[in-house]
Amino acid sequence: MTRPGVPTRGPLPGSGTRAGVQLLRFAVDDGAAALVRHVWVPLWSLPPGEQVVQELLQYPGGNVVVMADEAGFYGVDAGLGTRALTGTGWGVGAMLRPAAAGLLLRHQAADAVRVGAAQLDVGTAIRAERTELGADFTAACARVRALMPAHPEAAGRALTDWVVARCGPLDAEGELANAAADLAEQGAVHTVAELAARVGVGERQLQRICRRRIGLSPKWLLQRRRLQDAAARLGEVDPPALADLATELGYADQAHFTRDFTTVVGRPPGRFAREHRPHS
Repeated sequence: MTRPGVPTRGPLPGSGTRAGVQLLRFAVDDGAAALVRHVWVPLWSLPPGEQVVQELLQYPGGNVVVMADEAGFYGVDAGLGTRALTGTGWGVGAMLRPAAAGLLLRHQAADAVRVGAAQLDVGTAIRAERTELGADFTAACARVRALMPAHPEAAGRALTDWVVARCGPLDAEGELANAAADLAEQGAVHTVAELAARVGVGERQLQRICRRRIGLSPKWLLQRRRLQDAAARLGEVDPPALADLATELGYADQAHFTRDFTTVVGRPPGRFAREHRPHS
C-alpha cells in the first residue's frame, strides 16, 4: 500500500506492473524523516522462466536493502536503473535522503566498497554498486528476515530503526544536501545558480556538498526531477504535447528535453509515451 505523503516518482509508469508483482510503500515517522525518505517492499511470485524488469529513475541518496540472500547499501544509478525479478522473492528497502548516505558510509573501510578506488571517498562510494555494512547490519538483517514476508511494515520499521541508529544525528552539511534535493524535486528552481542561492551557499560549495553527500552534481539533481516528472506525465492517458511539456519542465526548447530524456531513459519521449500510455 502507498501511505499518505509518500512520493511515487522513481519507477517508470507501468514498470514491472503485472500479476504476481506487488510494491508496497510505507512512510516513516518524523524522527526518521531527515534520514529516510520512505520504505519500499517488493513482493513477487512469477512462473518458471518468466522475468519482469523494473525501470527506475532513482532519487539521490541510495538505498539500504535486505533480501532473503543478499543485503547492503546500494548506490544511486546516475542513469536509468533496472531490477530484474524472477521466481519468488521479496526485498525490504530504506530509501535514504541525501544526508544519510555519507553518515552511513563514513566509517567504512575502502575494501568494503565495490568501486575500484584505492581509498574510500564517500562521494564515490555513494555511487558504488554495493557496500558492505558490518556486523551490526548483519544483526539488523536477521530481524528483518524474521519478519518477512508476513510483516512487511514491521520489517521496514526494523530497517529504518537501524539506519537512524547507525547514522546518528543529522549534521549541518547533511541539512544543506537535503535542502538542495528538496528544492530540486519541488521544481522550485531551474538553474544551479538559483539552487545555490536558495540553499544559501555559493555554487562551488554546493558542488562540493553534492559530490560528498550525493556523489553527483547539482545539475544532475535538477535534471533528475525534470525527467521523473516527464515520465509521469508521458504515462498519463492523455499526455501533453512534447513542446508544452518541455516548457512546463523549464527546458529552453523541445530539442534539449528530447536529448536529455533519450540519453537517460534510452528512447525518445514520443516512443516512451506510446509504450507506457495506459488504457483509458
